[in-house]
Amino acid sequence: MPAAHGMRARSRGVFALGLLLLAGCFTVDARLEPDGSGTIEMEYVPGPHATIESETARFTSPHVTVQELAPREVGAFLRARFDDVTKLPTAEGFSILTITRDRKRGEERLRIVVRNSEPKEIAQETRPGPHITITLPGRVVAANRDAEIEGQRVSWRVPLREYARRSLFMLSVRYATSSRPARSAT
Repeated sequence: MPAAHGMRARSRGVFALGLLLLAGCFTVDARLEPDGSGTIEMEYVPGPHATIESETARFTSPHVTVQELAPREVGAFLRARFDDVTKLPTAEGFSILTITRDRKRGEERLRIVVRNSEPKEIAQETRPGPHITITLPGRVVAANRDAEIEGQRVSWRVPLREYARRSLFMLSVRYATSSRPARSAT
């Protein structure tokens, strides 16, 4: 299969170089629906011997369906659907995550814990770290870690130095649910 061969051939050179240059760097853009289902798009650097087939298998589970996986100049692009965001980690490729949702008084809280299995110190931070953006089914009320908030979107930029040296970090966002009454503008 040409696409798989292309990814395998690139994995020997570009992906190996990418792992060294971009270790810890990934970009996520996700959309969460009111029922907890949604989509995720991610640009990341696969392992040095990755193929389209092996990466598709890594990001697939009974709760996660890969819709697209394509090599990029450096790294790969993934688009997937999930039926329950809390079950995203059932796919091996997302197993570094622990995700919880809870609802209280017209708001919902989404917590994402990201584990870094190989913490290390970085002398110079010349590359960007992880960038995670989520579009939620309601207006964002609050988020941690100096997140950028714009309506229903929240975005975190984690400095590479911080991501690299910590064994885990948590992202948390609270947003209004559709059942919450609108506040009057008086």
